[in-house]
Amino acid sequence: MTQPERILVAFASGSEDLIPTLIDQFECVAPGLPIYVVAEFPPPRGKWIPWFIGRTFQQNLARVRDAVRGKQIAYTAMILQPRMPYWPMRLAATLLTPTRLLCFNENLDHFAVHPRAALAILRHMVWRTRNYVRWESRPGGWVYTQVWRLFHPWAYKRQILCKLAMAAGARATWKKTALAPRPDPPPGPAKPRGITVVVPSRSGRELLQRLLPGLLHELQGFDHEVIVSDNGSDDGTAAWLAAEYPFVAVEINAQPLSFAEAVNRGIRRARFSHTCLLNNDMVLEPGFFAPLREAFDKVPDLFCATAQIFFPEGVRREETGKALLWNRGDAVDFPIWCDVPLPGEDLSYVLYGSGGCSLYDTAKLLQAGCVGEVFKPAYVEDLDLGYRGWVRGWPTVFVAAAKLVHHHRSTTKRYFTEAQIQAVVEVNYLRFLARSVANPEVFRVMWRRAIDRLNLYAAQEPAQPWVFPTLHAARSVTDWVEPGPPQPADEWLAQALGTGDAVSFPGRARDPGKPLVIVASSYIPFPLSHGGAVRIFNLMKGAAAEFDQVLIAFCDKHEAPAPEILALCHEVILVRREGSHLKPMTERPDVVEEHDTPAFRAALREMIRKHQPAIVQLEFTQMALYAPDCGSVPSILVEHDVTVDLYMQLLREHADWEMAQQLERWQRFERQAWRDVTCVVTMSEKDRSVVEGARRVQVLPNGVDLQRFQPSAQEPEPGRILFIGSFAHLPNLMALDFFLRESWPALEAAGATLHVISGARAEHYQELHQDRVKLDLNRPGIEVEGFVSDVRQAYNRASVVIAPLLASAGTNIKIMEAMAMAKAVVSTPAGINGLDLNPGQDVLVVQSGAEMAEAVKTLLLDPEQRRRIEGAARRTVEAHYSWDAVAAAQADLYRSLMRRH
Repeated sequence: MTQPERILVAFASGSEDLIPTLIDQFECVAPGLPIYVVAEFPPPRGKWIPWFIGRTFQQNLARVRDAVRGKQIAYTAMILQPRMPYWPMRLAATLLTPTRLLCFNENLDHFAVHPRAALAILRHMVWRTRNYVRWESRPGGWVYTQVWRLFHPWAYKRQILCKLAMAAGARATWKKTALAPRPDPPPGPAKPRGITVVVPSRSGRELLQRLLPGLLHELQGFDHEVIVSDNGSDDGTAAWLAAEYPFVAVEINAQPLSFAEAVNRGIRRARFSHTCLLNNDMVLEPGFFAPLREAFDKVPDLFCATAQIFFPEGVRREETGKALLWNRGDAVDFPIWCDVPLPGEDLSYVLYGSGGCSLYDTAKLLQAGCVGEVFKPAYVEDLDLGYRGWVRGWPTVFVAAAKLVHHHRSTTKRYFTEAQIQAVVEVNYLRFLARSVANPEVFRVMWRRAIDRLNLYAAQEPAQPWVFPTLHAARSVTDWVEPGPPQPADEWLAQALGTGDAVSFPGRARDPGKPLVIVASSYIPFPLSHGGAVRIFNLMKGAAAEFDQVLIAFCDKHEAPAPEILALCHEVILVRREGSHLKPMTERPDVVEEHDTPAFRAALREMIRKHQPAIVQLEFTQMALYAPDCGSVPSILVEHDVTVDLYMQLLREHADWEMAQQLERWQRFERQAWRDVTCVVTMSEKDRSVVEGARRVQVLPNGVDLQRFQPSAQEPEPGRILFIGSFAHLPNLMALDFFLRESWPALEAAGATLHVISGARAEHYQELHQDRVKLDLNRPGIEVEGFVSDVRQAYNRASVVIAPLLASAGTNIKIMEAMAMAKAVVSTPAGINGLDLNPGQDVLVVQSGAEMAEAVKTLLLDPEQRRRIEGAARRTVEAHYSWDAVAAAQADLYRSLMRRH
């Protein structure tokens, strides 16, 4: 009987800098044995067994045991390093081999957990206890801190105030729950179309002299009025306006009022349909009002359109107009921030419009109660106003083309110090939470974050002068609570749109005569870096003549979409997704959890509300999680791969605990997804036969661009083999690993060259999947490229194209591209999954690695046979796999679903 392989298992339960040394020291215990490393991140060497911090202990332990199944563990090692959060990992090491466990300290000295090592264990415990006492009795230690506080009672001030603030927040949460909603006043008579501009000014005659000429010039072409709210000025502003601008209305306030009180007096006099609140320290750029006004025609129920703010040359740009809710970075950062807009971005949703340069719907402004006069003397009232709009279902958008220059705080800095301004901002932010956050749970979360942030500031030495007065003020939060509207909108989704995770780029103009389709994708379908992108792009291209389209897609980082995409779409929404290894294993597959974000859900719902689409098309299985958000709109799920089928194949090839767990979750999720959508689209009849319980299933096969991919008169390079497959797709990595192990040695000996095109971020995906597949591509005769925007030259140079897939669902677009280029293809059965091809004529199909090596060698040495297959391949794709035919069938499907709806 064959003895099981003996291995070492190291648990990387210490800081990252200790891991390489741990591996070195541990290998010396039993030289020559392979080492497995259980770690949160990939180790410098050894076989990696991932430990997911976000998963339960039982899930991680099961994965570890599965990874070493069938092996004999000689020794297990772990690091006992203080103040490192890896106790579950250490427990797993103990349970794995309790009698063969080595413990290393932070100096990498070690002892065995065994009675014979009792003296070493005792010495370690004494040494550890001594270090603990030494640490805790010094400044910074918990014991030292508690003793010090006994002799300095005032040091408890921060903790007491924070606890009182949290208790007050709890009472405010209860009050919000119990308080009856207050209906908004009914809208008054419709106001004539035009613009009212309200400018508050306190002794700002010089600022008005700079502002008014440009303002009046920009208002030409609009019915308009300008109202200056003269806020206790002592520089003769009212008399100067009467003499120089008699047509400007002046609202005279004898005593200085708060910003809100001043502008509200102007708002209540507004005669026109839209009201612009404009600070007197602004200078407008040409074409300011037209794009702001047009936004109300493009976005239904729009509350506010806010302009892009610049600062004078040489002054740091402190605000941009793109005001967002802070959801990343340090906990001490203020909850609101301004992002710099991207080139081409426009009409992105923001949390609120700046009170100094925004255009509002006058009727909605009055219904919302105008600007909150509780915010004195100024600041945060514009955030409060914008949020009150969102709570009522009225969005705010950023308008990039409306530009102005802000001479920041030209008025307030004359009357208040920076410290006073900061104190006002902090207290007013807390007042905003109490006044306008209607959902008690949303308030509870935001209040806790706010107090935790103040606690961090209060703990600093010296504390900022505004911190403790703000904490004192927080105790009055229950006095600030006001009733919300009767039917508030979903504030979680409103906040998700206000984080800046979703940005909007306008494309081609909307054609009112065309129905509109929303395409929701897990990535941007351009550049054409893999088969899924190729399909989505070509079918969107085919649909563009008859349908307008809006694309909502995930991205790793925000950047302007390619012109090729904008040319096909009326609007493109890009939603930033940040991956994390900390996510727990839930009842749904990991990929589904990674794609479930509030920002995408909010963007999809808002685009449905905005555009009233005829169809929503969900690309890829995981996007079916958004099917319930489509409401009554017909939805299509495009199954590029039937994921259950793919995972069953993968499990047959490489059975492990992780894959079995994911398959179990996919079986539940995908089968429910088929029932949730109006229609499921598959790539082949084979895939169609797998789908169960769907209302409708339609086969729309993959295709190829026959104009782009055409045979070349160029002779291929002798002995050159081509493999194209994005490493983002695990089956491609497994296929290449299989080929290198089973076929390449014979072909390498024959002098062949292997050209691998691995797609974007290939190294990242190799690292991500290295616990399953580890490729060595740094070998003679192998050429590796990452993303290649135009693969035609690679096809032209190749004598043979290989598709050595072990598992595949859907259909392989690269096969059809190679055939369209009149290339001889050698494939496994999985490589041509779902394609109606003639093995031996259109393509050579092999069952093993040895057969693949032999078939490739035959084609390299027999040009006549190779050319015969090349010709047949081109004729087959011309007859059956044109994107034009597939796009026509998709249009028929759209029309059918629209007729039934």
